[in-house]
Amino acid sequence: MKKLLLASAFCLMGLLELQAQTIKEGDKFFDGISLYTVQEVRMGSIVYMTTSQDNELTLEKVAGKAGEYKIIPSRQADECPIRFAAFGWRVQYIRQDGMNFLAVRKPNGDAMWTMVLTPDSEDDCLAQQQDLVSELPSEIIRTTLINTPYLYNMPREEMRLLRNEILARHGYRFKSKDLQEWFGQQFWYHPVADNSKIKLSIIE
Repeated sequence: MKKLLLASAFCLMGLLELQAQTIKEGDKFFDGISLYTVQEVRMGSIVYMTTSQDNELTLEKVAGKAGEYKIIPSRQADECPIRFAAFGWRVQYIRQDGMNFLAVRKPNGDAMWTMVLTPDSEDDCLAQQQDLVSELPSEIIRTTLINTPYLYNMPREEMRLLRNEILARHGYRFKSKDLQEWFGQQFWYHPVADNSKIKLSIIE
């Protein structure tokens, strides 16, 4: 009986993990520019999605790795439809802390593009993207998964401050003098003794 319960528990855990990280037909993912809709999941491992502009993105499930896919050539695509990415790059389906999104990863593992799972129409997604642009970056960094298109026109120095504000909000103790001075002027900044104890959320 004990073995049966243990086996059932492992099966349930595996099933939940699979359900929690599997792309399904009809899923919609917005990347800040286009809304991709999953048209078909062939043989349970090939995900075929398109946009209203007829861009195609095809992913292949990586065997033995839950929530892991890789970008493969589409039927009509000569090059990868995601900017700055390439065929063969990994895509991870992340569902954590209420966030459901695909993270396109460079060969070194860095996430360089995100696509958020959404129930909304393309018009609604584009309107939300416009609303983001009108908000102060420091107001949204803790509550919104910022996509790459949002950062396109941001000056490099402003982007550096935004990136480091995420850490500063947790009390990160900076080594760089200019960051120490900048965040030292913020009433909310209280440096911690040990940076290694800082934990970031999935959004951050």
